Amino acid sequence: MRSVALMALLFVGACAKPKEERARPPDVPVSPLTSAALKAPERPQPPGAVVVRTDAGTFEAPSVRLMATFTEGEGPPTLEVALSAQSQGGAQWAVLAPVEPAFPKTKHATARLTRMPLRVGLASAELRGPSGPPTLANEGTLELSVTGREVHGTVRTQDASLSATFQGPLSVECMVPAAWLSGPDRPASPGTPVPVAPSSELGSTVVLDEAWTTAQCRALKEQFR
Repeated sequence: MRSVALMALLFVGACAKPKEERARPPDVPVSPLTSAALKAPERPQPPGAVVVRTDAGTFEAPSVRLMATFTEGEGPPTLEVALSAQSQGGAQWAVLAPVEPAFPKTKHATARLTRMPLRVGLASAELRGPSGPPTLANEGTLELSVTGREVHGTVRTQDASLSATFQGPLSVECMVPAAWLSGPDRPASPGTPVPVAPSSELGSTVVLDEAWTTAQCRALKEQFR
């Protein structure tokens, strides 16, 4: 009987089909102009404007945006530098780059241009006309430096319409867990925020600290004066 049962198990195992390997999502080019970072409304900016100069023309924007996102815990924020500028004819030029947590101190960053998903050390650049498909940089470099609240940047790529220099004011935006800014126990005066609910209840919800209430956001802002 044991030999019969064993033969039956071996037969079933031989006939069973192997599980299909889970399909991996295809690599999709990253478009700065459709990223969540540049879809967020821009806050009122300091005087002046960013000027982007390319072979395709001149573009302008209110500021270069440094966007910081803090999460629960004591880890450093994720940082992104983003710029979306527009020409008088309606064309748009944009760049997006995650940067190191040390960027507020070093005030300098370099990245390699790519169409693939971004991480620190990689950036994307895009030119989009009033009509027709956008042009995304497939290779090249981005270099950024900040002096006070002034940004200088250079994009170098084989596509002359995407290669650019830009200069103008920096704006800092700081996102924190919603619990840090809500609840009846929140301090009336600025200070270190105390979460008022477990992170599991709020999930990964983050909100803009517009009033610079949290110590983390104030410390970040102090780095750029």
